[in-house]
Amino acid sequence: MKGNIKKCLVNGFSLVLFFGLLTEVQAQELTFSEAYAIMNKENTLIKAVEKQEEIHEFKLKAMKGLRYPSLKAVGVGIYMDRSLGLDFNGLRNGMVDFFGISNPELLGDWSTKFNKRDMAMGGFMATWPLYTGGKINAAIRAHELEREMGEKDLSNTKNKLVSELAQRYYQVKLADEAVIVRQKVYDGMLKHLHDATKLEENGMIAPVEKLSADVAVSEANRQLVGAKKDASLARVALANTMEVPEVKEVLISDFFTATNLESLKHYQDLAVNNYPMLQKLALQKELAEEGVKVKKSSNYPTVLAFGQTLLVHNNPMPGLDILNNNKKPWTVGVGVSYTLFEGFKNRNEIKAAKATKESVELYEHKAQGDIKMLVEKIYKDIEKQEEQIKNLSVQETLATEFLRVRTKAFSEGFATSTEVTDAEMNLSGVKLMKLQASYEYAIGVASLLEYTGLSSEFLQYTK
Repeated sequence: MKGNIKKCLVNGFSLVLFFGLLTEVQAQELTFSEAYAIMNKENTLIKAVEKQEEIHEFKLKAMKGLRYPSLKAVGVGIYMDRSLGLDFNGLRNGMVDFFGISNPELLGDWSTKFNKRDMAMGGFMATWPLYTGGKINAAIRAHELEREMGEKDLSNTKNKLVSELAQRYYQVKLADEAVIVRQKVYDGMLKHLHDATKLEENGMIAPVEKLSADVAVSEANRQLVGAKKDASLARVALANTMEVPEVKEVLISDFFTATNLESLKHYQDLAVNNYPMLQKLALQKELAEEGVKVKKSSNYPTVLAFGQTLLVHNNPMPGLDILNNNKKPWTVGVGVSYTLFEGFKNRNEIKAAKATKESVELYEHKAQGDIKMLVEKIYKDIEKQEEQIKNLSVQETLATEFLRVRTKAFSEGFATSTEVTDAEMNLSGVKLMKLQASYEYAIGVASLLEYTGLSSEFLQYTK
């Protein structure tokens, strides 16, 4: 009974340990989709562009406020060193002398004050634009276009980051695979050195053959050390894109070959219609059109309704019945302004705005041609890399068999050490070229999707 309990406990502990280790191993793996999620969550460049988008949104809301009345509270307080007024006491004194009056005070005080030394008043003032010739509508539309351009900047930033992540993720994948290849070469050279040593001891090969094997091991070790350093640097670059301290996980999204790529024309049309920077140019063209409308609006009058009222005061001007009777004076009206002549300034500004629009149209036309050419280059490079992978797969099969034959022939004394080394290096070279072609293929697909505005679809190839 005790034995069974002990056995159950041991089995239970082993099961817990197994699942714990399994969880740890799984936690050390990183797919491209997981790396993408981390990048989107942590990347400060995305956050910065999103903040720019917020700025455009708030500016648009501020501009829409021009359509509403403006109400202001106004107030003023003044204290003067003296009161303003008129003093005729000098004239009075002259008349006293003329009429022979002994005391000028008998004629009273011949001075008057117009205001108090301290004055204060407050009220409200309102204005409301009724007609501006289209200025307000054009200004609001311009800010709407700027907000849309901000959205295109955000899309372009996210697309570029997908391409950057693909480049650095698969750069690590390439570097890790290269380390594996170099490790196999090194292990193969060690085995070859062991065989050469035995054959030399038995007098079956010359010492120079064993020395050649020594050199091959040294060279294989040098290449292995370099490959490990390249892999370490590649992980630093990936961590920088993901904005994490380091990347220790094993990257498990392998290289791929896309089987559902469309025709070249399909991607060229998508690029013209979807590439965020081309869409931004189209919006800039609309923005230039709104600039023309703003300048043309200066040819129309501006109509403004206004009103104001005085609510509090301290009767600063004696004699004004409105204030003395504590009434609240108010004023309403409509104002019209129209520029008759300003030295042809507006006419030239309209011409400048039209020239800006035409310039943007020319840039747009040129950019469309450039993007088509770029997409064609990327597309044909993808086709080239696909052919390279197929051809190198055939060469890899041949190189593997050739190495097997050379190794066997060396052990039987029918091949030299150099021939075995060359066969090993040839196989590793073919494997590395195939890996490089697979890497170029992956980042080519990422670039193609970036310029067609479909970067999010890259995730379907990396499962």
